[in-house]
Amino acid sequence: MAIRADQVAHGELAPVNPGWSFLLFLPLALHLRHLLHWSRGLRQAWSRIDPAEGAPSLDLTVVLPVRNEAETLPRLLADLAGQSLWPSEVIVIDDASEDGTREAVESAGPFPFPLRIRPNPGTGKKAGLSTGIRESHTEWVVGLDADVRLGPTALAAMVEGLAGRHSEWDMALLPLRIARRAEGPPEDMLTGLQALDFAAMQGWAVAAVLRGRPAMASGGGWMWRRDAFPHDQLKPELPSGDDVFSLAALIERGDGHRVGWIGDRRAMVSAGPMDTLGTLLDQRIRWGAKSTRYPKALSEARRVAWTVTTVHAAGLVLLVLDPLLGAAFWGTKSAADMAYTAQVGAMYTLLPKRRPHTLWSLFLLAISHPIFIATTLLLMPFRTGRWKGRPAT
Repeated sequence: MAIRADQVAHGELAPVNPGWSFLLFLPLALHLRHLLHWSRGLRQAWSRIDPAEGAPSLDLTVVLPVRNEAETLPRLLADLAGQSLWPSEVIVIDDASEDGTREAVESAGPFPFPLRIRPNPGTGKKAGLSTGIRESHTEWVVGLDADVRLGPTALAAMVEGLAGRHSEWDMALLPLRIARRAEGPPEDMLTGLQALDFAAMQGWAVAAVLRGRPAMASGGGWMWRRDAFPHDQLKPELPSGDDVFSLAALIERGDGHRVGWIGDRRAMVSAGPMDTLGTLLDQRIRWGAKSTRYPKALSEARRVAWTVTTVHAAGLVLLVLDPLLGAAFWGTKSAADMAYTAQVGAMYTLLPKRRPHTLWSLFLLAISHPIFIATTLLLMPFRTGRWKGRPAT
């Protein structure tokens, strides 16, 4: 399409060439295709799995790598004490806490299960997690962050989900959401937005597992066969990523098909949110930093990351070159994202009970998410990821 001289003279932008507009819409088409696949996968994911007849009852060890969790850890231990099925043992690996974490645990007892507190022989969460798993004595281990909350039948649901499959799986993903309580939607807008954003990521991770192509795990709540954990492949130089790098190690050794999913809402793990926008940005920057080190085994995660980056870049370019087409682009993307997020938000019980509040939350996330991604990418070179105030070494 030619640009007229009077358009240039008067500073007007010419319409985008149809060929270029078609190319810029291709990333959006790919994004919509991904959402459709994830949505279909999610519809299959939440099915209550009845334990196989005669399946053995499994014992579980809970491993808690912690640092400065004097406020949150006693609440989690109280949740574990209130379980309908108690763990065989709880192992707390303390990474030189300075807030009285050990004393808080000791004053919160006694507990109806054996509990050990061990110092972290290394630095950071990865070393703590590895130490706890090595010291466990059960076939399966549950790894949890200290700030999570559990419903009273969570461990029982995990055991039921493993029954009949504990010899087929090496790793099992748990339903994990962002919330301060074990039940109910988030109580404030910042928590609600990050909860819906995180649930959307969980949605595609679950769909990938069901397709036999696992791509993401969440170390806030997951399960491992003790003898299968890849202790020496966690990249300890990075302050994050015990989840994705251990998953990658499993895939690289040819056992990606041995990753399972506990599709039972009773097994839900509710992880604490970031309290401020600054700490949320730091968390996502830390996640972004480790994504640049993803091994080839995490090809599915790389593909999704590139699609998300490309679709946002194409939408921005189109909005500059042709505002009308750009508006159509972002309107289509936002509507599709809202529909998918509504689905996953309902599955993780994150949506407000009142419909106007739900629609407002979904709309606000659709509008703010591209800005948040751009801010994260811009700040990434200038901020250093840390775990609980500690760099990993």
